[in-house]
Amino acid sequence: MTCKVLRWALLLLVVGVWTPAAAGPAAPVEIRLGHGFAAEEQLWLMTARPDITPNQGKLYTLKFTAFRASDDRIRAYEAGQIDGGTIPGPTALFAAEQGLPLRLVASICKEVPGGNWHNTTFLALADSGIRAARDLRGKRIGIVGFKTATELWARAAVDSAGLDPNRDVSFVIIPFPAMGEALRARRIDVGVFPNPFLHLEETRGGVVTVFTSKTGVPFEEELLMIFLRPEFIDKNREAVKAFLRDFVTITRWYLANPREARQALLDKRFVQIPPAVYFDMQDYYRDPTARISTDFLRRMQELHVKLGWQSKRVDVRKLVDLSMLPY
Repeated sequence: MTCKVLRWALLLLVVGVWTPAAAGPAAPVEIRLGHGFAAEEQLWLMTARPDITPNQGKLYTLKFTAFRASDDRIRAYEAGQIDGGTIPGPTALFAAEQGLPLRLVASICKEVPGGNWHNTTFLALADSGIRAARDLRGKRIGIVGFKTATELWARAAVDSAGLDPNRDVSFVIIPFPAMGEALRARRIDVGVFPNPFLHLEETRGGVVTVFTSKTGVPFEEELLMIFLRPEFIDKNREAVKAFLRDFVTITRWYLANPREARQALLDKRFVQIPPAVYFDMQDYYRDPTARISTDFLRRMQELHVKLGWQSKRVDVRKLVDLSMLPY
């Protein structure tokens, strides 16, 4: 009986009446991303509102892992625990200088001088007597990590005030969510605050602005970008293109629907501050095309060289890959 069944199956196959079952569609590519705690709203929305990202779940899936700061994300990346994530301009340049293979593929937000957009701000207690960078001799400055944008801004501001950032101040590493309490408990004299943490502390009161990210770095810069491993891109290029198409789509939706977007992030607990505070805060500049400015990165690199943070320049054109963005 078995032989007869086999002969019939072979016959049907030859005449085209029966064909073996076709292979099913390929499974979505998992993209493992490391992220932080501030300024990444439209990226977080890809998890909070996946209905706005038509390719998610079909061509790719996202696995998010939170890290205290960009240096922790880089260590996880080196260990192969993530495929990429969010990264500030300075960290990207340092990593590239050290020979770490990575590609910058999209801009999340930028630090732009002027009153229309938020700039990361350094606060002191109102009764501390600290009012400007020139008052910081012997003081402790809270930063989110060494060789991060927060340390660069602090060093540049101290240097612009005529002080030596290597001798006249000290730096203390504190995560953004804990910075406010560290300042109020006087474990630090000045702390660094992106939004929403800045708006929260100003709403609580008793603090003053000492300087901002633009005090010592008075030009536009890439605050946060998305980076990926080159080998991952080469292996999964179509999935990465689909992810970036969705990222641009959700960036534009975020810009057009700020209140609804922020409510979604509150609902999913990406942001855990009072809604009235979050709805009212000023935002960073976010390019609706998500394109990275190589000019911004080149200017940042020149500042690094001037401050002795980089001993050799990297080719920014090779570091940035915008070919997978939809526009």
